[in-house]
This record gives sequence, structure tokens and C-alpha cells, in this order.
Amino acid sequence: MSPEQRREAIVAAVLPLVREHGAHVTTKQIAQAAEIAEGTVFRAFRDKTELLQACVTAALRPDELCDRVRAVPHELDVAERLTRAGVLFLDHFTRFGELVHTLAASGFDLRGGPDRKPAGLPEVREQFIRDLNDALASLIEPGELRIPTDDLAHYLQSLVLGIRFTATVLDTGDADHTAAIRARVDVLLHGALATDHTGESR
Repeated sequence: MSPEQRREAIVAAVLPLVREHGAHVTTKQIAQAAEIAEGTVFRAFRDKTELLQACVTAALRPDELCDRVRAVPHELDVAERLTRAGVLFLDHFTRFGELVHTLAASGFDLRGGPDRKPAGLPEVREQFIRDLNDALASLIEPGELRIPTDDLAHYLQSLVLGIRFTATVLDTGDADHTAAIRARVDVLLHGALATDHTGESR
């Protein structure tokens, strides 16, 4: 196993613990989860801070999310395809937000490091947007849109992400936001203006 593969394996094993305990996760817990000796942890990572930063970066990566978006059945109508993709995106972002909150509440400074951000996070964020846009675009059939698929993907991400910032305390947690996403997709696809049977605004 290469050093990079070892790091990735440790992060994958430890991430569930970090989601639960934040920065309070112990070296012993880390070693047990990864099934390695405690000393091996710090041959792969400089210290626990570097490991926690790697967990944050890994949690944002969209690989699994994009696979699930691409797996949305194409026989569904376009509105339902985009609604299901929006639900997947919001679930992913919500879990990432919960991880960040848990770490911050346990005293971990996400701005640590020489660039005041977890190593590689800006690059991963940019890759996240590109990959998710590509995955969303894969759900669109030729001729279904009058705008570029990249534009639609950007609009959908913005509308879905807005739910996180407009939801009340009672709406957060395990709330099912499918209806809210479906409503936003409807406006995205058909607009907000009322029309008569001729298609003209009234």
C-alpha cells in the first residue's frame, strides 16, 4: 500500500468517528478504527490536525454523490430527475455542514494551516462544482433545454443550496426537503410568471 493509499484508508476509517466526536476523537480511537498501531497514524499524518483537515477535504469530495446522481433513472421526466438529483446534493451538503459544525463545536479551527484553510480544500471545492455540473448534465437529454446544461446545473445548485440558509431551526436535521426542491425545480424549468393557455404572460 502506497503512502497516499494508506492516508486515504485511514481517513475513510476515521471519518465516521470525526462526524460523531469532532476534534475530541482520540488517537486510540483513530488507531482502532483504522486497525493500525497509533504510531502508524503519525507516520501517515504529521499530527491530528492534519488528519482532521484531510477528513474535511475528503467529506467534500463529490465522487460518491456524482455516481448517485448519474444513477437517477433517465425514464423519469426531467423535473423528477432534477428533483432527485437536488435531494442527493442537499443531503451531501447537509452532512458536510454537520461535520464542519461538529468540528467547530469541539474547538477545531478549520482555518488552521499556512493558508488558513484545510490543505487542498479550495481545489476540492472547485472540482466539486465541476464534477457535480457534469453529473447533472448527464441527466439531460438532447433537446430538453433551451439553455446550456452548465447554466442549469449552476442554477439548480444555487436554488437547492439556498434551502440550507432559509430553513428555520425546525426545518433542519432530518427534515425531508423533497417538496421544497421539487417546487424550486418547477420554477427553474417553467418560470414564476402565470401564463394563459396561449403561453403569453398575463
